Amino acid sequence: MKYASPNVRRSIGWLPAVVVLLCSLGQEAWGQLPYIATSQNYYCAESGDEVSMYCNVLAYDPNTNVDEWTFAWSPAEEVSDATAQSVTISPDNTTVYSVEMVAPDGSVYQDEITITVYPVFSVITDAEVAMCSTVGGQLSASVDVANAMDWQWQPATGLSNAAIPNPQVLEELTQTYTVTATISGLGGASCSASAQVDLISIFPDMELGDDVVACSEETVTLDPGLPVNYTYDWTVDGATLPVLDVTASGTYGLTVTSPEGCVNSDAITVTFTDGPVLQIPDSATGCASAGLIVDASPVDGSTGPFAYLWSNGSNSATATFYESTVAQVLVTDAGGCTTTATMALEVLPSPEFDLPSDSALCFEDFPGVQHQLSVPAGYASYQWMNGSTLPSLSIDGPGVYSVVVANELGCTTERYVTVIDFCSEPLLFIPTAFTPDGDGLNEVLRVEGRNLVQLDFKLYNRWGNLVWEADTIGDYWHGQSPNKTHYVQDEMYLWKAKYRHYTDPSGQLSPWFQATGSVRIIR
Repeated sequence: MKYASPNVRRSIGWLPAVVVLLCSLGQEAWGQLPYIATSQNYYCAESGDEVSMYCNVLAYDPNTNVDEWTFAWSPAEEVSDATAQSVTISPDNTTVYSVEMVAPDGSVYQDEITITVYPVFSVITDAEVAMCSTVGGQLSASVDVANAMDWQWQPATGLSNAAIPNPQVLEELTQTYTVTATISGLGGASCSASAQVDLISIFPDMELGDDVVACSEETVTLDPGLPVNYTYDWTVDGATLPVLDVTASGTYGLTVTSPEGCVNSDAITVTFTDGPVLQIPDSATGCASAGLIVDASPVDGSTGPFAYLWSNGSNSATATFYESTVAQVLVTDAGGCTTTATMALEVLPSPEFDLPSDSALCFEDFPGVQHQLSVPAGYASYQWMNGSTLPSLSIDGPGVYSVVVANELGCTTERYVTVIDFCSEPLLFIPTAFTPDGDGLNEVLRVEGRNLVQLDFKLYNRWGNLVWEADTIGDYWHGQSPNKTHYVQDEMYLWKAKYRHYTDPSGQLSPWFQATGSVRIIR
């Protein structure tokens, strides 16, 4: 009897099985010999699931009659039917299973496969972890087997790393976590165990609150809001109650100890006041142009923030008055304590006058003309920005001009005016002749003008043919023909122009205007 090679392998599922062949019938091609196929080659102990295995003889001969084969599994006591083609197993330990397969012609084939059994294990951790403060604390879990594990804490809230067995807690919190350990490696993903951990923050940071400002004769009660079974130690001699009544300004400290021995401390400053202290004079005098500004800011700002209510409706620390009156202000500090002050205000009249509104003047059309800016005469003094002290100022160009006028009371008023250069009248200039003779003088016909926005200029010869056109001030013509192949004849040419211009500095456009004329070429 011949023996086939004992090292031929076939695989299905997770790991290859070793095939030992006896009585080969000459099927030497790789992958065509009977072998064990399995649903999985690992098993989680005590999981209650089963692993399926069967002898794949059809891979050897698709036409064979499987009912004529015989099968013998080993160890027979661990499979569901030691003589069946398909079996199920629920192993307790890692086991090598083998089968002898006899074909209808008597040929014998053997194969074996190892089913790895992962052990039952438990996650070991404290069911409850209580900390005075969870910030910086640490959770810890382990397993009672030597297998490598993958870890996961859920939820991940507040943990430095939810994928390790001992994460650090980064926040102050009370939280229930579930920690799961899963066997690392091939097939271990379904072999896991979990445990629950209750993380309890016993005594997080204690706060007495923000510093307090209160009115004199009031009583301020300091209350940390903690249980009565805690131990309290105030910085006031003999004060051991959960709350403390305070009637004097000062800084008060408290140390609290929980029944578990957790300790926390805080301090708070209490300031009693008779209301904001103001430094407002009984009376004041000012000029109407600038307004009389009164400042009610308290001398001591430590009892703020402050609220202000002036008799003119202002809610700021300062108020401006433009008429004589008795001004009143009510100032309230952070504790609700108030102070009222009044003062007599005399607001003196300032010069009332107007400069011309911002103006546009045409300086170009009127060279040498001195334009005048004037304010009313009869005031005590005048001061223009260029040093002039007269009521009027001559200007010859655009700019920003200002004047300060003072009356006999010493009150001043300053006014400004902006003058721009703008000539509303359009100007279109076309020469009557030009000399394109190469001497460098008067060589081109140039369209000149000012304040023109839209232009349509056309030049015709004596037969009415168009020889040149332009649409922009500054365009020029050399005297060439329209196709620029030669220079035109020396003679008279007629032009027609249509244009629009700005009527004011804001950009208002005029209707269309028309003009005509003639120009002669002289060489």
